[in-house]
Amino acid sequence: MKNISQYIPLHLSIFLTIGVLIGYYVYIPTGYLVVSISIILILLLVFYTLSRKFTTYNLLSQIFSYISILLIGIASISFQDKLRQDTHYSHFISETNSLLIQIEKRLKPTVYQHKYYAQIIQIDSIICTGKIVVNLSKDSLNGTLEVGEIYHTKSNFQAINSPLNPYSFNYKNYLQKQGIYHQIAIKSVEIIGLPIQNTTLKTLAAQWREKIQTSLQKHPFEENEMAIINAIILGQRQRISKNLLNSYAGAGAIHILAVSGLHVGILFLLLNFLFKPLEKLSKGNHIKTSLIILILWGFALLTGLSGSVVRAVTMFTFIAIGLAFKNERSAVLHALITSYFILVLIHPLFIFDVGFQMSYTAVLGIVLLQPKIESVLPRIGLYFPRKIWQLLSVSLAATIGTLPISLYYFHQFPGLFFLSNVVIIPFIGIIMMIGLLVVSLSILELLPNFLVEIYGYILHAMNSFIEWVASHETFLFRDISFSIFALMASYFFIIMGYRWWMKRKTPQLLTFFIAIVLLQIVFIYEKYHTENSNEIVIFHKTKESIVGVKEGSSLQLLYSIDSINRNKTRFINTYQVGSKTTRNKSTNTIPNLFNYKNKKIVVVDSLGIFQNISFRPDIVLLRQSPKLNLERLIQEYQPKTVLVDGSNYKSYIKQWKETCKRNKISFHYTGIDGAFVMK
Repeated sequence: MKNISQYIPLHLSIFLTIGVLIGYYVYIPTGYLVVSISIILILLLVFYTLSRKFTTYNLLSQIFSYISILLIGIASISFQDKLRQDTHYSHFISETNSLLIQIEKRLKPTVYQHKYYAQIIQIDSIICTGKIVVNLSKDSLNGTLEVGEIYHTKSNFQAINSPLNPYSFNYKNYLQKQGIYHQIAIKSVEIIGLPIQNTTLKTLAAQWREKIQTSLQKHPFEENEMAIINAIILGQRQRISKNLLNSYAGAGAIHILAVSGLHVGILFLLLNFLFKPLEKLSKGNHIKTSLIILILWGFALLTGLSGSVVRAVTMFTFIAIGLAFKNERSAVLHALITSYFILVLIHPLFIFDVGFQMSYTAVLGIVLLQPKIESVLPRIGLYFPRKIWQLLSVSLAATIGTLPISLYYFHQFPGLFFLSNVVIIPFIGIIMMIGLLVVSLSILELLPNFLVEIYGYILHAMNSFIEWVASHETFLFRDISFSIFALMASYFFIIMGYRWWMKRKTPQLLTFFIAIVLLQIVFIYEKYHTENSNEIVIFHKTKESIVGVKEGSSLQLLYSIDSINRNKTRFINTYQVGSKTTRNKSTNTIPNLFNYKNKKIVVVDSLGIFQNISFRPDIVLLRQSPKLNLERLIQEYQPKTVLVDGSNYKSYIKQWKETCKRNKISFHYTGIDGAFVMK
């Protein structure tokens, strides 16, 4: 590991990542990229040829190789942009579309809809490509769609909406990073299954999972136990209840439910242990490695070849190959970097995936930090205390690696994560082994009742323990504000701290102090920015009016309902976390007049009273569906903007929009345009 800084794939990975980020956030025409890459590759070839004869050209050869990788990273985003492909369905959308679609993945349903990812096969008579979200209403027929089946339907494409309130989860952006730009909404009677076979690996895997689930349902597993089997063994989380999901999140064990690096890593360790006797045979090491890789990819196929599992299996495939060498930790680190480079080269949008980021930072944390953490205490002689400390050191190393990312995305930190991980993770291997045995025997119809009872008891005990840990909310630190700059500064701090810890020399200590100062500067600047920024926000909430007045780090809420239910207005908590504010006052009345930063806002409610105003308002806020003559109001007071929130009837909103359009007045409806924010 001493020479890891000289490992060429590490340098290439850094420049590839920078290129992908540039390509995603900066639009560069494809023609320019092709010309630039061609020129750079020619120069690279020239300088590489010269460097073989004259060492003075080595540096130039290296520089142009890095530039070429950077350009390839930029181009990879451009070339994988589905919208630029001539066969993409978006080029053939009409008012009424006759569609052939193949269901690719079943998603977690909502109260009113089943949800799926589907591949577009044909629009009208045009063969095309692209993925969409299918929303199927839960009607009296209670129809569901089967993964791998092809269906015909007629529907209009709908854009996927951006979040309507500040700092809310951007589902549109999330889907775009998976190449999905539209959705359709249909009923059971509007879709017809077709007897067309289009078998793929994913459809075969889906059919196997359906068979497994059908066979398991013949046995008396409880609902939550069945949900855990589906999640851990089959990679399907759709059946997990919201309460159980929240319990795992609160206990810091949500990663247990998502088949990814943890499960593949545990399976890898188990296989490595089981096949260890093969090493004694001639070429036994190669046989062992081949078997491990084959079984890992079989597990990936069983779980549906989801992105997280494919990434994890690819990573551990390289690790399995790397472990053929003597220096295990060095081999793992090299394999980790190489797998990262190849995965990002093939699928550049992986770097935006939270699971991808957390898998690699967790494994990096374990490989680099765990030996140093374990060595903090003197070697413990007793077996069980030593193993507990090893587990704690692994958990702590993985947590340090993933903590900045976890705080940035999830804004919470489970204080009892040590307890849940130390107790649960050692048993995940047992749960997976027994689970695979249960699944195999169930398919063969040989599953004995005593094994069902034992396995059900283990799963029930795990769920009960997780619920007990999650019930101690005192140890769950929620709503932690953590920005992208804090994320980057934190990782700089961790890296510099690790360098100093390894070498303990003055240069490393100096850079560590610089990292500490930089982290402090980020926190001080963000606090200063929060204290010196003010804004007023008209939030969107159906049938209600909510206004937020932010002054520094305090937030005052004005609303039209008797009380604000936290579960129904989580966007308020999300806004507070994102804006780093604390709610200091709430009032269930909204005044008819705001005078905010020299902007005059008149509020017209259900009474429709707006006469006797002695000034021209900049903004008119309409709420609770007032019966008024908007044409007359505009002509009399000439406001710059008419603002409409979610408390109004949609029929009124449509009329008001037409009126504003005729009078060339700016119209803002929070249900489409999002919350209105005035800085």
